[in-house]
Amino acid sequence: MKSLVLIGGGGFSAEVAEVAIQNGFEVLGYVDIRKTESGLNYLGEPDVYLYSNDPPKFIFPAFGAIDRKGLLRRSSSLRNLSGFIIPSLISPHAYVSKSVIIGKGVFVSHGVVINPNTLLEDFSIINSGSIIGHDVKVSECSIVSGNVFVGGHSNIGANTLIGPSVSIMNSVNVGSEVIVSIGSVVGRNVPDGKTTLPILAKYV
Repeated sequence: MKSLVLIGGGGFSAEVAEVAIQNGFEVLGYVDIRKTESGLNYLGEPDVYLYSNDPPKFIFPAFGAIDRKGLLRRSSSLRNLSGFIIPSLISPHAYVSKSVIIGKGVFVSHGVVINPNTLLEDFSIINSGSIIGHDVKVSECSIVSGNVFVGGHSNIGANTLIGPSVSIMNSVNVGSEVIVSIGSVVGRNVPDGKTTLPILAKYV
């Protein structure tokens, strides 16, 4: 069995660990700047453990981001990883069309549907219950949160965060370093570096 070390020990790491085990890995634990309450084995700080005399062969980034600065920090740290094998982890409870192209370090969680001719670039995350239409591009280091719908022929730029329960209509281009807030309905292109505002419920 192949051994895997996770980078990051937040709540997301437990979900990643579960899918990694389902993909046939033994999860040794996680590295982080501090010990967390993830329930996984804490191996130490990344700079110490990963570059020791006996470094791991397989690693996986088990951390996300919740804002633009976090997305850029995540992207920078992932580009600096070298000398390791970084697999992609696909939940066995997801449906991924055979024609989908998947880069390295991609995470696809439970209940996801990814339709034909879609491209998931390196280090992209597709969280639980999301539906990705046909001919969609999710660019590197972008995060699609849970229960998102992305219509066919749409593009999501690099280092972009799509919040929970967002709907992106067909043939929409969402730029790079964009934050699409929770519950947004996106029916037109979003330029680079912008933030969409959610539609808040009103009572009558």
